[in-house]
Amino acid sequence: MLFARGRTTVLCLTACLAGIVWLARGARPPAVEGIPPAPDLPQLRPGNAAAIGAPALSSWVCRLPAQPERATTDAPLPCPPGTALRGEFAFTGRTLWLNLQRGDAFAVLLASVDGAPANALNAPTGARISPAGHRAYLPLYSPFEHARMRPADEWLLAHAARDDGPHQVILEIAPGSSSVSPDAFLQGVGVDLPVRAGRPYWPGLLALALGLAGLGLSVLAVDRWPGPLMRGYQALLAVRNVLRRLIPAATARQAGLAGICLLLIGAGQRTELWWLCLPGLTGLGLVGLQRPAFWLGALLFGLPFYLYPLPLGPGLALNLIEVGVWGGAALAGLQYCGYARAQASHPPWRATTSWIQAALWALALVALLSAGEAHYRYPALREWRTVFLAGAMFFTTLVWILRMSPQRDEDIVILLSLWLGGAVAIAAFGYYAYLQGIFVTDVDGVRRIRGLFGSPNNLALYLERAWMVALGLFLYASTWRKRALWGGATLLLSGAVLLTFSRGALLLGLPAGLLFLVGCNAWRRRQWADARRNLWLLGGLAVAGLLLLAPFLNTPRFAGLLDWQGSFPSFVRTHLWRSGWRAFLDHPWLGLGPDNFLYWYRSFYLAPAVWNEPSLNHPHNLVLDLLSRLGVAGFAAGVVCGGLGFGLLWRQIGAARPNKAALGFAAAAVAGAAHGLVDASYALPELFVVWGLLCGLWGLPDNQGARQRLLN
Repeated sequence: MLFARGRTTVLCLTACLAGIVWLARGARPPAVEGIPPAPDLPQLRPGNAAAIGAPALSSWVCRLPAQPERATTDAPLPCPPGTALRGEFAFTGRTLWLNLQRGDAFAVLLASVDGAPANALNAPTGARISPAGHRAYLPLYSPFEHARMRPADEWLLAHAARDDGPHQVILEIAPGSSSVSPDAFLQGVGVDLPVRAGRPYWPGLLALALGLAGLGLSVLAVDRWPGPLMRGYQALLAVRNVLRRLIPAATARQAGLAGICLLLIGAGQRTELWWLCLPGLTGLGLVGLQRPAFWLGALLFGLPFYLYPLPLGPGLALNLIEVGVWGGAALAGLQYCGYARAQASHPPWRATTSWIQAALWALALVALLSAGEAHYRYPALREWRTVFLAGAMFFTTLVWILRMSPQRDEDIVILLSLWLGGAVAIAAFGYYAYLQGIFVTDVDGVRRIRGLFGSPNNLALYLERAWMVALGLFLYASTWRKRALWGGATLLLSGAVLLTFSRGALLLGLPAGLLFLVGCNAWRRRQWADARRNLWLLGGLAVAGLLLLAPFLNTPRFAGLLDWQGSFPSFVRTHLWRSGWRAFLDHPWLGLGPDNFLYWYRSFYLAPAVWNEPSLNHPHNLVLDLLSRLGVAGFAAGVVCGGLGFGLLWRQIGAARPNKAALGFAAAAVAGAAHGLVDASYALPELFVVWGLLCGLWGLPDNQGARQRLLN
């Protein structure tokens, strides 16, 4: 019986209860109990706060910009726009706090205490980062771009001293815009303000997550359920069997119904008419009851369109990826109802991908703990839900469905074909948009397509993975029909990737993937009859790509690409990488948290040299992204996930009976990792799902039939 495992159940329930109690009563963030700055405070002492015009801070002056014919001069408050605010004052105490009012206009605060940089702010590393080499700096951008989300003011720790002083402080606020008055940013200064100690969230989250996971696994692993659960299980199985009779068993008819449902969903999504989308989604769910691969395939087809939510009712619209992932998980559970009793000795989680599943869920757990400790918790939990949790659940659902499917080979073909079909569809839309001048970005002398993504780089990140898989299938197809099919897809995707003019894809991702294919073919040229031919094809493809790209090499988009000082994008990257590394050093164990980099970068790590690029939400480097987002724990989990996934694909390629269809998947992983050195790599919903597809589609050993269907 389920509760015969009494000790395990009691331990799991105890962990859940302890986690809930900790989160409800014990966890809380640290907070400073700020006090209103006094306008008439004569001296700064512990527990006091003075307004900027108080006698304790009476030495403020406005520094006028230097003119060629005269030196810099000072003027009294209030400061006119375009000037710098400078003040010198003394305080007695241990900690110095600043009362700031940030906005969307750039300004930088420079601070020194006793002749050294204020130690709670960014320490300068050179003139390019801090114009005043002996003073710490702080960007005064608000973390939030929208005014309604900004707090009225905030107290920020600037310096923590070892003794009570007195200490001498020099502050200067230099706005980046001539239309902003510098004294609008600083409201007051406080000393030794009371701070409420915080208690971490991660112990409660860890206990709750482990308790729930233990309960779930004990339910799945039990041999015999108690009477009420068994009766509920039998009723669910009966309902499933009745609904399955509504859908034909023939694959061709199922594909036709799924296609009609996809058209309805697409029309409803485009027109925002829920009465079109909901019937299509319901019909697709019925097809998924008979064949869950069609549901997951529809999700893969729709990945490039996920930014447009699915209207499911009046005033109700949900994220496409989450609907697809959790709907697929429900269908996998219903499929398990008919599988579990007949195949109890071979449960779906006992597959060759079990270690990858464990690593993915460990990464999701680390991301949850990091989100719990994040300063901006709402966006952190949102990204954890839409990226890490949804990605891990997609991978698990994919493996379970393939493991339980009696038609696994056909299902692999369905999933792969629909994914590549979606990539070709968004590429075709990109061509149309390019000709019409819509959904494009005209910059640096070129017109860049972006499809329905937020930027051309996002489209390139997605298409390069599909391009590599399609190219791998084309190289090893053994019939002219398959060569025409995969070759046509490769050709369409090639042009679309080129029109994104993504330097990361064209100069890093695609060349790295091609080099990997060349290396594998050179390694196996004696065992594989078509390896020598493929080497010539790959060489010709590389030459053709260079010829197509040659007319654009003199445009500002590519000219001076390797000039890390003269090229502004390269210049921004170097400062961004420094900021990412500094963020990791300040938060080494769990990082800043999912989707927190943007807010910290704008308000803390933005270098003055690149002040006009404040809205960058990741460090544009795979290693720094993992370190700054999830810390050492997340980096370790990510390395294990990537290593296990690529190792699985490598074993498929190097086996005695090699899986040539998996070669394109491995090349896609290499291309994504190479492009990730200068851009995003995994922390987007569509990219995380694609990583799961690349690693999970060939995770089961008996896939010879799928290889033949794809290549023959």
